[in-house]
Amino acid sequence: MSESHTPVTKSYFFGLLLILAALPSPSHAEKGNQELILSGGGGMGNFLIQQDSNAGAKLVGANWSYQFYDYPSQHHLQWWAQVSYSYMWDERAGGIEDRQHIVEVKPVLRMYPSAEAKGFFGEAGLGAAYLDEREFGNISLSTNLNFSMHFAAGYTFPGDCAVSLRYSHFSNGYTNTPNPGFDFFSLNWHIPF
Repeated sequence: MSESHTPVTKSYFFGLLLILAALPSPSHAEKGNQELILSGGGGMGNFLIQQDSNAGAKLVGANWSYQFYDYPSQHHLQWWAQVSYSYMWDERAGGIEDRQHIVEVKPVLRMYPSAEAKGFFGEAGLGAAYLDEREFGNISLSTNLNFSMHFAAGYTFPGDCAVSLRYSHFSNGYTNTPNPGFDFFSLNWHIPF
């Protein structure tokens, strides 16, 4: 990591301000249409979309989601707006430690196979992300601003808490070269409020 990069504290404050600005005021919020999602996971090898491996990396994150559309039918559909902050780090040989702060904003579609929003669900999201470092382990990104997408499978328990396993991918979508991509997986705990 070079000395000219943004200090870590500025990245933390930027992510926190973005999340706080997106939160609705309590008078407009309806109980149960928001989620706090806590995430833990790691980097992946190059067996899916990314070109190089970041398999030794670790990740923690927090997501705030606001449900803005609920369509109960034979297959229950929900649209969510999601703001996320993730912190990723990797300690390599020689004492080098890579760090990555990721801020995302995206709409998310969640589908339940039954008419109720209970039990198993699938989820997909596509939006934008800002990664504060272009270099992370073996991966060199050409842009800090990237497209963000994820696919997840999960289960909603009685009481509306849920757990999900998510695959996330970041890349510039060939708007610039190179476009190596950046992948990670996470286990997520969804807390409604």
